[in-house]
Amino acid sequence: MPFRIALSGLNAASSELRVIGNNVANASTTGFKKARAEFADIFASSNLGSSSNAIGSGVKLSSVTQQFSQGNIGFTDNNLDLAVSGQGMFVLNDNGVPVYTRAGAFGVDRNGFIANSQGQILQGDIADRNGNLTNTTGDLQLNFDNIEPQATSSAEIALNLNSSLPVPGATPTSSLNVPSTTILDEDAPIAPAAGSTIVGTAFNMQDNYGVNRSVQIEYTHTAANTWTATLRDNVSGNIFPGSTPIDTSGTSVSPSSVDFGWVPQTGTGAQDPIIVAANISAITLLAAAADGDTSVSTASTVNNGTAQVPFSENDATTYSHSTSMTIFDSQGTPHLLTQYYRKSTQANQWEVFTFREGNRVDAAVGQPGQTVQFDTSGQLQSPNPNLPAISFNPGGGAASITMSVDISGVTQFGSSFSISSLTQDGFSTGQLSGIDISDTGIVLSRFTNGQTQILGQVRLANFTNPQGLRQLGDTTWAESFESGQAVVSQPGSSGLGLVQSGALEGSNVDLTEQLVGMITAQRNFQANAQVISTADTITQAIINIR
Repeated sequence: MPFRIALSGLNAASSELRVIGNNVANASTTGFKKARAEFADIFASSNLGSSSNAIGSGVKLSSVTQQFSQGNIGFTDNNLDLAVSGQGMFVLNDNGVPVYTRAGAFGVDRNGFIANSQGQILQGDIADRNGNLTNTTGDLQLNFDNIEPQATSSAEIALNLNSSLPVPGATPTSSLNVPSTTILDEDAPIAPAAGSTIVGTAFNMQDNYGVNRSVQIEYTHTAANTWTATLRDNVSGNIFPGSTPIDTSGTSVSPSSVDFGWVPQTGTGAQDPIIVAANISAITLLAAAADGDTSVSTASTVNNGTAQVPFSENDATTYSHSTSMTIFDSQGTPHLLTQYYRKSTQANQWEVFTFREGNRVDAAVGQPGQTVQFDTSGQLQSPNPNLPAISFNPGGGAASITMSVDISGVTQFGSSFSISSLTQDGFSTGQLSGIDISDTGIVLSRFTNGQTQILGQVRLANFTNPQGLRQLGDTTWAESFESGQAVVSQPGSSGLGLVQSGALEGSNVDLTEQLVGMITAQRNFQANAQVISTADTITQAIINIR
């Protein structure tokens, strides 16, 4: 009997060594999951039960289970190499039979399908021609056909127009000094035709004897642009403050103002002369010592104004800012669309002129631009601002282009002109240039025209009991009764992990752990062999009894 028990121990130790050896051999296998030998004792029993002093009959291999712990993830330079970080397995199509794996070393076969080296095709949700996922699981395939061109139908603009800029084409005005003629008479009031006012303040002076004397100012025109002022005492009459004009009767009148404007001539842009008939202002006397000079100056306040010349796309002085974007017709031919922004003479208003390669497309040549109105805070007044639709025939056999322009991102702040974004939805034809796969499994194709398109989405499967999966080899498993049915969903949902593109999951075998287990199995084998040797010695002793 000891022979049989020891023999079962030898078999168990041998099985454990075989499991450990297989783990060590696959320490570098992509997606490999280590196995563990599990043992159970053998105990003989009958229908009447077993006695309290019954002895076991040895050991047996109960099962070999897979350990689906996470392996180390190493990065590669192939975007089709995939690793699962967390729970889940890739679903593969093996000639119509679904199989599962953690080894994500994929490539492209001759038909464009994403497959591994055994020809098993990666499964996922298929997208339609417009890149929309259809929730239909199937073989993921790359499309190497050229992407068809798309004509531009809409554009979005986001920029800031500098509110502090002057109106283009206008010369900023400033206050002007306008000379005039003043008629002064010692014994008479000022002639009203001169339109002048007396500047001065009545005051008394004391002579050396302390006597108060009235003082009068007399103006004498001595030469061109030259006047002299003489102070005379002992005079009568009214002298008004310099800020108060008077009429011919000596009565003071309220000051008034005059606003005037002009329309500039068209042509070379030379400024027209301004003729002012009257000076509505004041004369200021600057008195000095008796032997000094006295000067009189006249001034006229002119209100600021602006003049604007016609817009020309060839003259940068007739507009404030400009932007350009490339749009496409139905054949994928690019066209340059340029918009010119011109500050209006109206407050918080701008004009927009749109040209396509030198030809105006938003209105007839010479017509005003499209107006854009802002409020006092620099925001657009319209809640849904859009410029009128732009339509033109691009020629070359392509269909006419009609596009909308969304300007909801345009502002008018007191800062420099800046462009946040200029986008449009058209593009030319393009060829496949690369593949990207997101962490949620979205397979995205990149084209030479800068466009991207969704081809599908990788799906992952999970099981209630992964240890119950049936091994098929090539690091693949099949569903079994013990594992339960596969639960398939997108990465990152339903407890599933995420997908890492350009990476592979290595084996989860720990060599140190396996070597320690190997030593233990070896000692178990030696111990059971010693049991057999001891039993043999005892048996020989019994045989030798005479």
